[in-house]
Amino acid sequence: MADRLSHDPLHDPLAGIAFDRVPPAGAYGAAGEPGVVVSTAEEPFIALAVARQGHAASVVERLRRALGVELADRPHAAIEGGTTVVGTAPGRFLVLSRSEPDLAGTLRAVLGTEAAVTEQGDGYVTFDLSGPRVPDLLAKGALVDLDPLVFRVGDAATTVIAHIGVTLWRTGETSYRLLVARSLEAAFTRFLIASGAEYGLRLENQGSGGRG
Repeated sequence: MADRLSHDPLHDPLAGIAFDRVPPAGAYGAAGEPGVVVSTAEEPFIALAVARQGHAASVVERLRRALGVELADRPHAAIEGGTTVVGTAPGRFLVLSRSEPDLAGTLRAVLGTEAAVTEQGDGYVTFDLSGPRVPDLLAKGALVDLDPLVFRVGDAATTVIAHIGVTLWRTGETSYRLLVARSLEAAFTRFLIASGAEYGLRLENQGSGGRG
């Protein structure tokens, strides 16, 4: 693990890191076992399917049969193997796949004229957050109630966190996945560090020197 970058909670954990660069991997803030662990990944293939008027129910059924997921037309994440389908709004579904290189083409074949499908893979960075203090961290910037008693495993939301548009879903008892625009990766990472330092935060998969 990288050296802890700040033991002093009064010290700015982001001191010396250019605001437009992604902070380097390491341990930030309070010493000891981290309350929050953050890792990033570039989900290989992402597409958005938007049902045309009057076809939402049919689109749900087509996706369910083709992808083998238990899907509903509501803010919810359905996960099966390497495929995730996230309902983001009525009739709108983000589909993430680890194994389907022509995901948009596959969805167009499945959905036909009942939905508009667009490739989204180049536009997002995926953040995986885990640890007992993740709800406390997110509550500092979220505009929706992410209390674990309200926002249950599988629930999803498209919202704003720290003035940044985010699609997120709860993947486990203490884990969440978030999609953020690639152009805002540095800003969102800085928010996570600044907000999570008091709980101890470990940042992974970012390299050692920061990047733009």
